[in-house]
Amino acid sequence: MRIELARAARPVPRSDALIPAASWLGRISALILFLGLALGLVVPKVAGGVFLLFALMGVVWLEPGLARRRLGLDAHERLLTLAVLSFVGVWMLAWLGHGLGPVGWEDVGRILRLLLIIPAYLFLARVDGLDRAWWSGLAAGAIIAGGYAIAFALTGEPSGWIDRVGGPTNPIYFGGVALAFALMLLPRVADPETAPAIRLLMSLAVVLGLTASAISGSRGAWLALIPLLVLYLMTLGTRQHPAKRFGLPLVILALAAVLAFLPGVPLGQRVIEAFGSFGSHGDEIAREDTLAVRWALWQLSFDQLRDAWLFGVGPDGFRAALERAVAGGQLPAWFLEYHHPHDQFISALLIAGLPGLLTLVLLFAVPLGRFARLWRTGLERTRLVGWSGLAAVAVLAVMGLSESIFQRNSGIVWFGLLLAGGYAMVRVRHRRELQSAPARRLQSLSVIMICRDEADRIEGALESVHGWADEIVVLDSGSTDGTADICRQYTQRVEVTDWPGFGVQKQRALQRATGDWVLSLDADEVVSEDLRREIDLVLSRVRPHYSGYRLPWLTIAFGRSLHFGHWARAPLRLVERGSARFTDASVHEKLVMADDVRSTGRLEGPLLHRVFRDEHHARTKLFGYARLQAAERSQAGRRATRPEARVRALLNWLDNYLLRGAFMDGRAGWKMSALQAAYTREKYFELARLSSER
Repeated sequence: MRIELARAARPVPRSDALIPAASWLGRISALILFLGLALGLVVPKVAGGVFLLFALMGVVWLEPGLARRRLGLDAHERLLTLAVLSFVGVWMLAWLGHGLGPVGWEDVGRILRLLLIIPAYLFLARVDGLDRAWWSGLAAGAIIAGGYAIAFALTGEPSGWIDRVGGPTNPIYFGGVALAFALMLLPRVADPETAPAIRLLMSLAVVLGLTASAISGSRGAWLALIPLLVLYLMTLGTRQHPAKRFGLPLVILALAAVLAFLPGVPLGQRVIEAFGSFGSHGDEIAREDTLAVRWALWQLSFDQLRDAWLFGVGPDGFRAALERAVAGGQLPAWFLEYHHPHDQFISALLIAGLPGLLTLVLLFAVPLGRFARLWRTGLERTRLVGWSGLAAVAVLAVMGLSESIFQRNSGIVWFGLLLAGGYAMVRVRHRRELQSAPARRLQSLSVIMICRDEADRIEGALESVHGWADEIVVLDSGSTDGTADICRQYTQRVEVTDWPGFGVQKQRALQRATGDWVLSLDADEVVSEDLRREIDLVLSRVRPHYSGYRLPWLTIAFGRSLHFGHWARAPLRLVERGSARFTDASVHEKLVMADDVRSTGRLEGPLLHRVFRDEHHARTKLFGYARLQAAERSQAGRRATRPEARVRALLNWLDNYLLRGAFMDGRAGWKMSALQAAYTREKYFELARLSSER
């Protein structure tokens, strides 16, 4: 008892505690975030200062070091960390391998600054209520940028870029980020639960953000407009009346067309110049023809990559080739103004070769995948925040096609601030949505379970749904350890049956359920509190958005939570009764939706999966499954050989440990990957034995 009291009295580590929105630190953080977004496009150094400040606050707040907190990160946080560290690490290897010249030394500080994304995110994610400052800052930033650009156009005063507004940086980043702000605000415009006055203000912000981008004359970022509007139709627009669903994208396209052809707005003229550049056949390149300049830079890059695509030419290789081309008369002397090829993807290939390109794609793909996946959850408000993050990263990735964004301070700052902020706002909004008042379910819920000799662990599964589910149906196939008696303490719907195989038995349980929706639960699984709340939110709707939802496993084995590997997938478990059935497989059965159901949702809350009692149980269970599957495949006419079994085991290990990221789960990930490989080997060994007996 004293030990328990001592543990209870032990203070929560500062790095694990949440920061209340009403606390002084919460209020200051919200103000800083708002000012960074609102003023970052028009006041020099503000965005960079805010990004650096949040990173420093994160380092201080998270105390003894991020490395020792690795196991406290969830799967999404680990993937983000992996993406950032991989990209920076590959660039560092390129610096070591190729050496650093003047250009390389300039890039060192910029690239290393990407590491600040991690502490900045981890701090922001712990501040409650920041999503309000996020939306307000984006709206204020778009409105201020639009007003700034209009004032610039009306005064007619030339800037360093003649008739293009560039703010404190240059037109590329001013216009690209302003466009990103406008597109990030679309969820607030489309959200029917937002007050009309707020939606009107957000609409104004979208218009002014687009206007600022058009006056900047920045063309590259606009390539993201059409894909994002199509995505709008497939996501935000699906819940709207057709007139509004198609009307908003059409209005934005019409506004873009008006801005493009409005006299005095550089965007239209620069688009016309771009088309003219495609039709030009002259040998001489005009300095004003920026598309032709880029094409010349890209051609020079491709010439270098013919023999160096695997490991690149290093940070100073492009500059050296450019100087040789100018000295040889192939390019005009003014090309020496350029230090990179104006394409981040080509830059990554040039500097670090194929590993550089792959890690760059990973750096964009991880957040895009995270934000896109949110659209299938049951958390309405969290999905809207996810859209804003998706729009930000998509616009910056498209900008990377015509600008080396990570070789400019502005590119690093805005990518870091919007990525860390967007990722954190998802966590903040997710937490806030789950902590809101419990939703009243409008749909009844049945939980179905099958079991045999699970007395030592089925109680945890039953406790997690008892008093929450409207009905619990248990089919016991002849337990001898009192499992059925334990189940009767939680439900009267317990039936002892024969054992026909996993698939058939679960289908029996499904047919006995009477609720509107059915949750299939195994004896070694526990429904987490977050998952219960999210299911309640889904079933509180008159008509949920999907007829089936996948629930992400958080597998617990060998004393660790396993976030990666085949065992970290999201099986279909929550379905509308009558819309799905179980397959007849004797092992590894699964729920499948009816033929007319094309898609399923995916919830965020984890389904805790305590898969093995110990390592001996793991081997016994897996090898038993292996023999069952081998027999099933043999009956279907499948054959195998022992050499094939070894190859398949190796491929299984590579798939889980490397491709599916089990290495990020440390020693437990290694052990689980080895067990799965042994299971695969045993399955095909047994199939080979059965094949030889035919």
